[in-house]
Amino acid sequence: MRRYSSNRQQRIADQIQKDIAAILKNKVKNPKITWVTINDVEIIKDNSLAVIYWTTLDEKKRSGIEKALEEAKGFIRSELAKGFKTYTIPQLKFTYDESLKRVSKILSIINKLSEDSKDDKEKN
Repeated sequence: MRRYSSNRQQRIADQIQKDIAAILKNKVKNPKITWVTINDVEIIKDNSLAVIYWTTLDEKKRSGIEKALEEAKGFIRSELAKGFKTYTIPQLKFTYDESLKRVSKILSIINKLSEDSKDDKEKN
């Protein structure tokens, strides 16, 4: 989770994350978006841009989902505007969240090193 200099920016990011998850679940009709998880939202300092980090369980459908999110961006932004009391709604940029993949890879390396260490201790 990103840390902001102001509580207001953090609240806006948190609210955008909740609202986009609800919009994707309840209002966007494209079935490609069904299995999208919104992991985080980062607001640029002047509140002009919200970077939405997302993942999916099915990596094979990633490119189709990216396209569907891009096509639905205007609708999602207009739905966000209905629930916000801010002067402007930031532009949306959907970015696939690679961090989970990196964490998984690091954990598998650690597990392998741990197993190798156990094997070495058992041999000695």
